[in-house]
Amino acid sequence: MYPLLKLCGNHSSDDTKLVFSSTADYVGFVFAQSKRQVSVDQLKRWLKDRKTEEKKVVALFVNESVETIKEVVSTLPIDIIQCHGSESAEQLREVKSVTGLPIWKAIHHNEQAINTMSSYTGIVDGYIVDCKVGNQWGGTGVSFDWNYIPNYLAEGKVQGVPVFIAGGINPSNIKKVLRYKPDGIDVSSGIEEEGRKSRKLIAELEERMNRHDNSTSR
Repeated sequence: MYPLLKLCGNHSSDDTKLVFSSTADYVGFVFAQSKRQVSVDQLKRWLKDRKTEEKKVVALFVNESVETIKEVVSTLPIDIIQCHGSESAEQLREVKSVTGLPIWKAIHHNEQAINTMSSYTGIVDGYIVDCKVGNQWGGTGVSFDWNYIPNYLAEGKVQGVPVFIAGGINPSNIKKVLRYKPDGIDVSSGIEEEGRKSRKLIAELEERMNRHDNSTSR
């Protein structure tokens, strides 16, 4: 199925079971201060019986120290590090060198965002384009203006890396995003009910993505 699907912000054993039984390519866990923050010990328990080779596990950090990131990824089966703050290209180069893992960088939509993306060329292995609201770095359920999606996809193509679209995506509006043919979709609050991942909403999201995929491949 294309685009790639990442289900992020999982913060319970039930969330983890649900996303591992989904068609998601990537499952994300937040290690930054947030209502969805998880600890190393929690995630170790939740992943204990999971076949992590079936999904890529993404660890999300915000302006975290290289030492802390290294400690987390050396303890858990992490495949990708997502840096969601204002980390510089030099900091990301160091994280990549120390951990040996691919780095995804969150880009918060604004007038300078494409220039910001270009500053990470050759360092970053993928991008998540999101919407920053107040002092919250993501997971707000707020969308940016999707008319700008082609600009981000074009810059990703120049760099040869995938671009995921995040921010306010849910089953009811997924079709609008898919029209832009993004490399990936990143969903967190849009598949939650009462703060927990919802089997029903995940199934609806998958069904609409699958229907779109089938209709465009004919």
